[in-house]
Amino acid sequence: SYWFGTVRFIHFATAYIFFFNMLLRIYWAFVGNRFSSWKSFLPFDKKGIKNILHVLRVDILLQHEKTHDVRNVSVGHNSVAAISYVALFFIAVVQVITGFGLYADNSGWWLPELFAWVVPLFGGDFMVRTIHHVATWFFIFFTLIHVYLVFYHDWLEGRGEVSSMFGGYKFVCEERLTKEELEELQADNPPEEPAPVGPQTS
Repeated sequence: SYWFGTVRFIHFATAYIFFFNMLLRIYWAFVGNRFSSWKSFLPFDKKGIKNILHVLRVDILLQHEKTHDVRNVSVGHNSVAAISYVALFFIAVVQVITGFGLYADNSGWWLPELFAWVVPLFGGDFMVRTIHHVATWFFIFFTLIHVYLVFYHDWLEGRGEVSSMFGGYKFVCEERLTKEELEELQADNPPEEPAPVGPQTS
């Protein structure tokens, strides 16, 4: 049987999907809306640090706030999630470099061959495979924690966290938005004008 060849094919096909999806996300970080912009993944201003403390208190320590403040609920990614996505991006870069580096000698295409320098840099296949393997476990652990927190926030905040991944919309209280944010959202999504009703003919 050729089952391991099938496993390798799935591995390589998934690697290319992973790689081009990452390139698409980098592109979207520069042309997407403010929630997908690369700037939203660097939450180190006063507001971002306050949100980090809030998320750590609620998500990690499972503490309730004495006074519920809707301004602590992020419209896009919360600050801890943003930092974790930046870390995940760098792990993804390591995964791509080591993966294509291992594949370079067996591939006849120019893209993997661009990474032929990786294995000699690390002194051989063993170290590169080890790094690639460890990075895979980071993805597995991240996925487990990420899925749990997504459903946790969907239940806790009731804003359609999960359904927004399919429909693209969340439920956000107007009290959560500043005047500037509300005006910006209204400018991005102007109300639709009703279609004119013409004279009916029989």
